[in-house]
Amino acid sequence: MDNKMDDLNTIRIPLLLSKICSRWRSAAINNPRLWSRLSVHLIGHWSRIHPALVDTWLRRSGACPLTIYVFWEDPPFADSHTILDRLMAHSERWKTMFFYLPYRAFASFEKVRGRLSMLTSLSLGTGDDIPPLPHNNNNNSAQLDVFEIAPRLRSIECVNFAPTIFMFPWAQLREIPLLSGNIHECLSVLSRAKKLSKLSYIFVEGGPPVAASIFAQPVLPISPGIPSHYPNVYHNRLTSLRIMTPPWKEYIDLSPFFPHIHLPYLETLTICNLISNFGDEFMQFLSGLHNLRTLHLRRTTLPDEQLVEGLRHLPSLTHLIVLSSGGIQMTNAMNGHGGGGSDQTVTRYLLESLTRNYFSDDETEGMLLPRLKELELTVSPMVAREPDTLVDMLQSRLRADGSFGSFIRKAPGPAALKICRKDDDDGDGDDDNKGLARLEHVRIWPCVDLDEDFILRLVELRDLGLEVEVES
Repeated sequence: MDNKMDDLNTIRIPLLLSKICSRWRSAAINNPRLWSRLSVHLIGHWSRIHPALVDTWLRRSGACPLTIYVFWEDPPFADSHTILDRLMAHSERWKTMFFYLPYRAFASFEKVRGRLSMLTSLSLGTGDDIPPLPHNNNNNSAQLDVFEIAPRLRSIECVNFAPTIFMFPWAQLREIPLLSGNIHECLSVLSRAKKLSKLSYIFVEGGPPVAASIFAQPVLPISPGIPSHYPNVYHNRLTSLRIMTPPWKEYIDLSPFFPHIHLPYLETLTICNLISNFGDEFMQFLSGLHNLRTLHLRRTTLPDEQLVEGLRHLPSLTHLIVLSSGGIQMTNAMNGHGGGGSDQTVTRYLLESLTRNYFSDDETEGMLLPRLKELELTVSPMVAREPDTLVDMLQSRLRADGSFGSFIRKAPGPAALKICRKDDDDGDGDDDNKGLARLEHVRIWPCVDLDEDFILRLVELRDLGLEVEVES
């Protein structure tokens, strides 16, 4: 039995344990925690399990807090359901709850309002198309207030609909693993949830690129403008932000979003599956992230020149992940660079920019990411054919000269670099005063099969103390 929320772990295994023998049955029935988890699939007025089984679980779980997942994905749908009614009768014991229901069924939750004293984590989802509330909506009557009173609620998710459909106790929330909506709604969430530390947001506002003619370069659909008087959001608790788009709406202009958010304590920024204009607004946003430690870019159209410029604002970064897909059709032309071209972000220019300067009197002069310790990169076909640039960059980040704990000695043979350590204060080769760090781990994601020579070069780096992983 594990923590998976499925029929096997929440139904079949508890029943099996209660049927082995009389002693096992007695032990199982008298263990309330065994019956405090349940996964339910509803179908119309029926379900895959009988309502009597739900009653058994609720009775045997005693006073234990409940973890329950409910899925109602298949029609026919209705305004309520017998099993939902049974679960609502025990709402004071709800702790971790997931409901994927037709939207019309959420209205029946009115009976749990004010009866959610144990609820700490809530996930809501629907397959229905729900029209969003107007941006200037001041009428709360259109919002569902069933979850507004939940004194212990700290985490919410909303899947496939905007969070503004419900009234939540925003001021007490700490984590939002997943929300979806537009720019206005995201800013609204950040302005209300002042204790929030983690937010993952799927921007669903956007569409396919358009062109004036078959000869014109494609351009992004323009996001609705934000009024100049719209208040900026200064959030001093948020440490993790993930920005995503759904696969069917990857094209979105987030330039109106970045000028309105200021996140001075952000430590992790992840941007995935986003085809957007990364311009001055994004660069300005990065310049305010003085505490950023991890930057994760996956399938974006951020050109390598802009990425390098952005990294110059992030001297505190210790973990960089840049993964390209090779399949994005939008090109650098969308970002004002003219002409078509590769969508690859990991190019020779980026690798050379990350390479330390061996010969400068001051190694920190113009040096990119002096605190970098972990690196994940896509290896494009071009980089795979010419591995010297990548290997030289990795080697340069293994070195540390005598001024901060180690020195370098070149040995015969291709790419042979031997690190000879001197004693230092903490033995890690870093000098906090100079802000220099030694690369410790690299993960390579090749877009093509790597030849034997490339693999041997990576093995040499591993022999020098660098932890190297090559993913399939």
